[in-house]
Amino acid sequence: MFAYEPIDLDRPAFRLLNLRRGKWSDIECTMYQAYLDGDDTIPYDALSYTWGGTHKTSTVIVNGEALRVTENLHSALQHLRSENVDKTLWVDAICIDQSNERERGHQVQQMCKIYSQAEEVIVWLGQATRETNTLFESLQRLQEHSVLYGHGHRHWDLAKWKELWLSVPKDSDSELRDGLFLLLRRPWFKRVWILQEIANAKKASILCGTKSIRAHTFALAPSLIGVKPQRHCRAVLDIMPGHLREETWWSENRDLYNLLLKFSESEASDPRDKVYALLGISSDARDTGRLRPDYTKDLEKVIYDTSSFLFGPSGSSYVPSGSLFLNLDSPYGRMERFLSNLTSRSVASFTQLAEMHDVSEVDLFLKRRGLEVPLSEDMIKAAAGNEVHGKAVMNLLLLERRNEFKVTANVIKAAVENKKSGRDIIYLLLQEEKDGFRATICKELIRGYRDDKGREEHILERIQYTLSLQRRYGYRDDEEGAERIFEDIEGTRFLERRFEYGVAERRDGERGEERIRGNIRDTLSLARRVYDILEMASPERMFLAAEILLQDPGANVGVEGGVNTALAKRRETVLRLLQEPSASSITRRSSIPLSP
Repeated sequence: MFAYEPIDLDRPAFRLLNLRRGKWSDIECTMYQAYLDGDDTIPYDALSYTWGGTHKTSTVIVNGEALRVTENLHSALQHLRSENVDKTLWVDAICIDQSNERERGHQVQQMCKIYSQAEEVIVWLGQATRETNTLFESLQRLQEHSVLYGHGHRHWDLAKWKELWLSVPKDSDSELRDGLFLLLRRPWFKRVWILQEIANAKKASILCGTKSIRAHTFALAPSLIGVKPQRHCRAVLDIMPGHLREETWWSENRDLYNLLLKFSESEASDPRDKVYALLGISSDARDTGRLRPDYTKDLEKVIYDTSSFLFGPSGSSYVPSGSLFLNLDSPYGRMERFLSNLTSRSVASFTQLAEMHDVSEVDLFLKRRGLEVPLSEDMIKAAAGNEVHGKAVMNLLLLERRNEFKVTANVIKAAVENKKSGRDIIYLLLQEEKDGFRATICKELIRGYRDDKGREEHILERIQYTLSLQRRYGYRDDEEGAERIFEDIEGTRFLERRFEYGVAERRDGERGEERIRGNIRDTLSLARRVYDILEMASPERMFLAAEILLQDPGANVGVEGGVNTALAKRRETVLRLLQEPSASSITRRSSIPLSP
């Protein structure tokens, strides 16, 4: 049996296979070591194919010794063999010692160069059928017609190719579609490694049985025949060599994160290859030493390293902590689960960064994949709670994601509870997002009259909307007395409840409805007065107001009347605080009672 000689792992060495000329039956080869950086490397073609299972039922002769290979590879070599000339090939299953894990990792790191330096990449799709032969014959005629136009056809757009296709003699569209459907279902299109193999090819051809066509021509087939390939097939066709490739996803963002999402359903016999096979075509992982193919690592370690690369800051030793990343057996122990949860992991990672790390790490995450992660309340709240770097992180989010940045009660609460930098964060919000911050405080004041069923919720929404309109058009009323807003809300809520339950007769109900509308109008008008008070308040007073408003009213044991009474007392305290003319009266929360 054939035994491999060690390969030079300190240089970009690889083995080449010389397929000896001969008849169909016995396959004889010689194999030798070459270097990708050498000036004397013999021109070679690279084979792209599927192993066709792990059972090696066929035999080829290499350097005079028998080597077992799969039936599909044996069939490919039979169809590639010439009776008259030898062929120099690179074939992974033969040229790599698959039992040597160090060598496998070394060779996978060279794959990009191996396929890009090949004279041609030959794609073997397997044995032909009548339908596939019919398709290939028509596409071969299209190739022959295009050659009549010289080299100009290489730069045609799709419309020009369709025009030429109409003039080509061919079989019926239904027969052509049958042949194409059969080929697109072949395992080759699902194999994750073929992405790197075909994407790095400077020239490629498709071989099915004894018939062959250029890869670019084959990639046109679905558009010419009217077939819509499945998503993963379309993605493979899009990256076949040709100028049209630049009009596809290939010219878009190809970082590892997006590639893993796009090709999560691709197949590999070794689950680690679901990551390793994409490194060579990724924009951010291709030339980094932080993530390299290494088959001495088990699956859990590969997932861990990939998580660190994707979700940790580049160029540092940071590895995400916590069960989300470390407990790889549940739920992320298997590669499939890891890939299916990439989006949620990305969100969790960003939230963790905003909460615990400095602004440079958050900035790096936003630059690498910020567009894929919508800014949520939880993320802003996490940044507001960052005790050391909170102000800087919040400022970055305001600068980079202003359109998505929203100030909510939970965000303010997180800042209030941030003992180290919360005050600076609230001052920042007052300066950078003044309207949003003050409107939120206004809403919290109004919520002081919420009853147990929250019946005034739609009124509050209308108040907020009206405030925004008033502010936009510069409207102000001259009525005094901010307290009336709360009286009107109480009256409105009471009348609304009577009207809703139909306690009054119809006529009274109509009058009740009109009174509700009148009270809402008064409430909306007077809401402006509360907003004016908030607008005139100093940042220090606003901070203290937020502290009071965002306490848990249920924690005030002993307040007569329960939670609703505590809310009312809170509101009165805040209004007194905000309207107090003397700055000397400002005190810390501990000295501002919620009840007399």
